[in-house]
Amino acid sequence: MSEAVHKQLIENISIILKKSLKADATLTTLREAKQASFAAIFTEDAGFKCSANTFQPYVEEVANDLIFWQKTSDQQALIDIVKKIEQLFSVLAKFEQS
Repeated sequence: MSEAVHKQLIENISIILKKSLKADATLTTLREAKQASFAAIFTEDAGFKCSANTFQPYVEEVANDLIFWQKTSDQQALIDIVKKIEQLFSVLAKFEQS
């Protein structure tokens, strides 16, 4: 396992966590105003095992995937983690813009 890759993954997950906390708070406010009635952030084909209408479960899944990768150094797990991180960054960025 490359230490640089490990550090970058941790850093990215940390950034996503901070952004997701803000986004989830906004989603709560929007739901209270009946302006956010969707069932899930990502579609079933996005590669996530979980399905939720907040970001936290997705961040938790990526963190758990990272732990699995740290234990196994499984190449496919690393690829999946990077794809999930990219999707989270993309959706969070779009969410922040709106």
